[in-house]
Amino acid sequence: MRKFWTGLCFGAAMAAIAQAGVLHDEAVDGDITGDRLNPAGFSLSLGSNIIRATSNTGDREYVALTIPAGRTLDAVRLTAYAGEDEVAFIAVQSGGVITEDPGAPDVTNLLGWTHFGPGVGLGPVSDLLPELAAGPGAIGFAPPLAAGVYAFWIQQTGPSLVTYELDFVTTPEPSAGLTLMALAIAFRRRP
Repeated sequence: MRKFWTGLCFGAAMAAIAQAGVLHDEAVDGDITGDRLNPAGFSLSLGSNIIRATSNTGDREYVALTIPAGRTLDAVRLTAYAGEDEVAFIAVQSGGVITEDPGAPDVTNLLGWTHFGPGVGLGPVSDLLPELAAGPGAIGFAPPLAAGVYAFWIQQTGPSLVTYELDFVTTPEPSAGLTLMALAIAFRRRP
C-alpha cells in the first residue's frame, strides 16, 4: 500500500510539473501588451512558466500573473538575455494592473523593482526575485511571493533590440508539502 501512495503522490507531482511550460513566446504568439491597465493574464502552473520577449525603446511588456492557492512564486529566473544593451528593467505590483505611469513612476507604490541583464551582473541563470524584493524605495517583500495576482512591468529603453527569457518558478507552499507528508505517514506500512 505504501508503494501505491508514494507512486500516486509522485505521479501527481510529475503531471503538474509536466503541464508547466511556455506562457508566451513573442516570436510565436505576437507582442505582449504594452497596456499597463490591461496586462496579459496568465495563471502559473507548478514548476517552470516561461515568458520570451523582445524589447527596445518604447516597447513595454505588462503581464498579470496569478499564483494559485497552495503555491508560491519561488524564483524569477533570467534564463536568456541577448542584445547590445545589457540593462533592462522589471517591476512588480500587487494586483492585476500597474498603476504607475512609466513616464513618472512613484516607486513607493511598487512592491519591488530591479534592473537586470549582464550590465548589472544579473545575467542568465540569475534569480531576480530577491533583487525585486529589495528594490530601493519600493514597498518590498520577503520571497517567496504568496498566492495571489501580481502585475509585472518589463522594459528595456535602449535603441537596440534585446531578447530575454524569464522563468517564473512556482512550488507548493510549505503547508501543501506537509499535507502530502502527513498522508504518506498515515498510510505507511506498519511492521
